[in-house]
Amino acid sequence: MNGLLRSETRKLTTTRLWLGLLAGGVALVALYVLVIAFTAGNDARARDVLPALSSPAAVRTVYGVPAEVGYLMPLILGVTIICTEYRHRTITPTLLATPRRARVLLAKVVVAAGAGFLMGVVLTFVAAALGAAAIAARGYPVLLTSDGVPRLLGLMTVALGVWCVFGLGFGALLRNQVAAVVSAIALVTIVDGLLALLLRWIHLGTVAQYLPGSASRAIINPATTRGAELLPWWGGALVLLAWGLGTAAVGSFVTLRRDVT
Repeated sequence: MNGLLRSETRKLTTTRLWLGLLAGGVALVALYVLVIAFTAGNDARARDVLPALSSPAAVRTVYGVPAEVGYLMPLILGVTIICTEYRHRTITPTLLATPRRARVLLAKVVVAAGAGFLMGVVLTFVAAALGAAAIAARGYPVLLTSDGVPRLLGLMTVALGVWCVFGLGFGALLRNQVAAVVSAIALVTIVDGLLALLLRWIHLGTVAQYLPGSASRAIINPATTRGAELLPWWGGALVLLAWGLGTAAVGSFVTLRRDVT
């Protein structure tokens, strides 16, 4: 198993894709953190505007940017970890060297979780450092050691690792890299939101709480966000973990049963 883990790690680190995704994630998180931090509370009359940074919920929203938008990068990374094997036909020698597919897939899940977690460490650090600087520049307390912020930062780091595993499972289902990346992004950014709105419209808001996007938002600001009821923070964390492991399990099951080519 150690050899498989080393092999999968080498496959990931000998390409520049993960560096590009990490750089893109840092830029995206930095942009959103600055925009949110410097616009929060600017127009108290607007219904959808973020409250002033005197509110702990608003501060958590600033620090929680990686869970709101930064998760796209580990999601894409997870998809490519397995889809590149099919795109470049390297899956065949991989499985010839290790005929037990379950062990290969387990190694990929472990490497994906580790890579997503490390990406989460970087993106969380960027959000915390830049967010604290922006909040302090506006004259508000940074709250880095209180009001649920430490818990948020820790959970968010782990959550990004889960998103990478989710992407791996999704990629195992579709196999085509372009289709899997586009479908995964559309699923979590568009379909998830539309489905949540539909469920609330037909008075099934309690079901919408268990969608992956809602679970991710619950980690940042549980209970209520813009009128949408969310799970408690621990419930959001468990549901997101279940989505990640469940998708990886289904993707692995399908991969074990179908032909490679």
